[in-house]
Amino acid sequence: MVDHQNPPKFNARRSLPMNFNFLLRRASLALASVVFSTATWAQAPFSSLKLTFSEPTGTVGATDSVPVYLTLTNTDATQAFVFDASLPLAGLNPADVPTSAWRYGGPGGDALVDFAAYTTFRLTTGYGCSTGNFTTGCIVTGAYSVDWPSEPVFGDTFSLQPGQAFNYLFVTFQPAGGAAPAGTYDFYRSVLWLDVKGVDADGNELSTIVFPAGTCDRESAAACAAIGASFFTRTVTAVPEPTSALMLAAGLAGVVVAVRRRRR
Repeated sequence: MVDHQNPPKFNARRSLPMNFNFLLRRASLALASVVFSTATWAQAPFSSLKLTFSEPTGTVGATDSVPVYLTLTNTDATQAFVFDASLPLAGLNPADVPTSAWRYGGPGGDALVDFAAYTTFRLTTGYGCSTGNFTTGCIVTGAYSVDWPSEPVFGDTFSLQPGQAFNYLFVTFQPAGGAAPAGTYDFYRSVLWLDVKGVDADGNELSTIVFPAGTCDRESAAACAAIGASFFTRTVTAVPEPTSALMLAAGLAGVVVAVRRRRR
């Protein structure tokens, strides 16, 4: 079973460890205010989630819009994956929830400290900077611009049954200036991003991130292909030159005239 729904509208720029920057597609999967619990859940872990491009290859015209669909699959054969804002830990498997985070600027300087309570869980989707030539770094200034769908991907609750796949429109690339140069374009680094916030034992705010799933974390489409990871590519055909278009039109007109003469 494959469901269809669109990703959220708001996106933000974040700086990640090891200079791994992302443009984030921000909107709520849900917000959950919970206190740490040691309860266990009979549900699929993050390691069972697989994120792939739904239509990885194809050919488009220079003036065509290029929609990018992603498929999130629960590969676990027996357990569902559940996110529910009304449950402790938002219903997530406790093994996937970080127990500590960096506290910046607190007493004694920066330190890695334990969560005493959780206040917010938010799942978003984003893409990596410099991921192919559909984009130019973190700022989309290349041959294409990015349109984000206006509707959210998920609601306050979301689940995937064992083996179930969820297909959604991630972004649509629009040719800048009306037409993109001919060539091969690729895009490969997309992630699910879990933002976890809470407080330590002294009430200081904590925040950390987890990546439940991603398409490919390599630095090029070729490197993704080498390890069998999912990436997205489109061959863009050239716009016909004006003279070529006129010659084609004249040729078609000649064919029509010839056909009419034969009928007479």
